[in-house]
Amino acid sequence: MILITGAGGLLGANLVVDFSRRGSNVVAVDRLCLPMIDGVQPVWCDLTDSARVSCVFKQYRPNCVIHCAALTDVDRCETDPHGATTINGELSGKLAAMATQFGSQFVYISSDSVFNGKRSDYVEDDEVLPINVYARSKREGEIAVRAAAPDALVVRTNIYGWNMQPKTNLAEWILGRLEKGTEVLGFQDVVFCPILVNDLGDIILEMLERRLNGIFHVAGSQACSKYEFALRLAAVFGLDAALVKPTTIDRSDLRTPRPKNTSLCTKRIHLALGKPMPSLETGLKRMKALQDSGFAAQLKQLGMEERRA
Repeated sequence: MILITGAGGLLGANLVVDFSRRGSNVVAVDRLCLPMIDGVQPVWCDLTDSARVSCVFKQYRPNCVIHCAALTDVDRCETDPHGATTINGELSGKLAAMATQFGSQFVYISSDSVFNGKRSDYVEDDEVLPINVYARSKREGEIAVRAAAPDALVVRTNIYGWNMQPKTNLAEWILGRLEKGTEVLGFQDVVFCPILVNDLGDIILEMLERRLNGIFHVAGSQACSKYEFALRLAAVFGLDAALVKPTTIDRSDLRTPRPKNTSLCTKRIHLALGKPMPSLETGLKRMKALQDSGFAAQLKQLGMEERRA
């Protein structure tokens, strides 16, 4: 049985849907929004309520816990460092300890932003130098998780895809603007290795099957700028790429500092699984196929039906 926290979020919701379709027994945990699917056990739970969390573990005794829940709003983290540290750091360690107590494999979803972005092609053992509160809190989560569960799996990544909730990630934001004929500004000086959330889910399952542990960079096999990402997205979805305009992050009005280059080396996971990570083109084409098949619309419908105020 797989317990997924943050089951209403971008990664969590897609994992719940994809894993349940594969026949996995899934417990979906969230405090606000849950995908209600046949065969999935929905659990409304505030993870800061330790007594409630303990009851959930006792009731379901999961073989694996995939911890997707996090405070991911970078600007909000900057203005609420205590909240960021509590949720992304301390809470993650407590959940890992609970998982260890019940003999559950623990998977912590971390971020490529734990690096300062002053170089490229980071490997897992490179020095971690976060430059904002969000990144520091995710790094604190890594440390707390590994202290509580030495055999835990820590996955550093950067995802995109179809979201169940109304809030949009980078890919959906770009598509929404292009579909309306609105200009999109893309940073030429911000480089990353994005991976489709569904591809990440497939890889996590393989990692669990092989009982991998430690830190892994699980990202797309190709680095690209945010500007290039927008251009490639427009091409795959048949939208007007001329609406994508180059700019730089230094000219933006973003309040919180962001690292400029968080490209990740995926050699470790490539060797562990015996295959390369998905290319950008592969991921974008799969995202388009998920739209064409009706998957994206079904996911959005789940969100509208099951959201809690």
